[in-house]
Amino acid sequence: MGVPVLVQHVSASSTRENPLASPFCYYFGLADPARAGNAIVVGFTFRGNPSAAVMDDRGDSYTVAAHYYDSREDRSVGIAAAFGVKANARAISLCFSSDPGGYVQPTATEFANVVGIDGSGSGNSGRGTAISGGRLHPAAPGDLVYQVAASLSLSQSRFIAGAQTDVGWNLLSADLLDGWAAQYAIDTSAIELTPQMTLGRSDGWISAAVLLKSGSTGEVPSGLRVVHLLHENVPYHPQAGGTYRPFPNPLALQFPCSGNLLVSMIGGGNDPQPATVVTDSGHNHWSQAGHTYVESDDTVQAFYADNASCSPDLSLSTLFVGGAGDYTVLLYDVAGAADEPLDTALGGGGDYRAPGAFTMPFVLQPAAAHEIVFAQIMWDYNTGVGLRDGLFDANRFSGENLNGPEPVDENNGWGHFLITSTRPVRFTWQVLQPDTNPIRFWAGMAVAFKGRD
Repeated sequence: MGVPVLVQHVSASSTRENPLASPFCYYFGLADPARAGNAIVVGFTFRGNPSAAVMDDRGDSYTVAAHYYDSREDRSVGIAAAFGVKANARAISLCFSSDPGGYVQPTATEFANVVGIDGSGSGNSGRGTAISGGRLHPAAPGDLVYQVAASLSLSQSRFIAGAQTDVGWNLLSADLLDGWAAQYAIDTSAIELTPQMTLGRSDGWISAAVLLKSGSTGEVPSGLRVVHLLHENVPYHPQAGGTYRPFPNPLALQFPCSGNLLVSMIGGGNDPQPATVVTDSGHNHWSQAGHTYVESDDTVQAFYADNASCSPDLSLSTLFVGGAGDYTVLLYDVAGAADEPLDTALGGGGDYRAPGAFTMPFVLQPAAAHEIVFAQIMWDYNTGVGLRDGLFDANRFSGENLNGPEPVDENNGWGHFLITSTRPVRFTWQVLQPDTNPIRFWAGMAVAFKGRD
């Protein structure tokens, strides 16, 4: 029988106070296309108690394995899963029977060697630093245990993985700014267990957990790939989820990782004050890739740590010029990178006045046939929905303000390419309303990293 293996994980940002409009959906996705036969597990939290459903772009069938509602706090949490998914499943929709009223935040994980649900899921809520996901009853040893938890006041200082006997817990993601975390473990016994997690500071919390059966199915890809992707909203203005108070500077983030290349793609607007230095608890050396590209009120930057020393408990610190502006940070954990991975970086800005898709006026020429290329763009108007020939990484929700600012990726564009040749790479961003609303002022960049030979 196969042992469950993590393939990839993504954690998206919270809608915060923003309501959803019909069809009441949050649109997000895995970093890379899924492998046939694997399982996709989706955790989510939201305000209220409407029913939730999960779908993907390959028509896989998702079952809600756990759903818990805390009526006192008017918050829900749940977990859904699909098994034996079709090849290349990637885009995921989390939809509700009615508007949940805010605080919608999902996470998604792909596993190999996971075949079904073992019994009923559990849920729990409380206050303090000790999170308990409720009791689970495995039918046999070898189950995958999956838990999600939300710290209800949003910001949190730290998440600490569980430490129960016979269960080796690993944090999948820990979003300190939105207070949202996920962890998993392989249960080597078949006795009753209660998944646990610890908060860095006392708060109200809500959590759900499930047991998933192990079996031999699917595969783990080799070579260059994204293992963890974390979306972080760093706001100042209320429209983006801020309070007109400067965000903490330096900014503390937590980024569980397991690869050998870490990449931070940073985009800002509304009087941005750029980042200057990135450090982490693993004493990795962070460098800026390319320059800080600025146009009008838009700024993009990229930082990276090569030959990274990773851990499920890695902490990051990013120093900005100041604590104003509305930022989105996408953190990528990459496996299979070369020892000296940086190939090239380029970028620019301008004023684009035509409606429709926008192609950035530069071309990236890869030095090698196997590279990963990250791209991002900040613009003034419209909402990004795609990256032609690439993998679009930005998220959105139905009913968001077309022109922003918004707490979910600021309506702008992030994405990446897994290239297999040295053909030039062009960057064409697709928008939600192609017939109107030119993007106008924009700043964009791309950076390429080499894989191992």
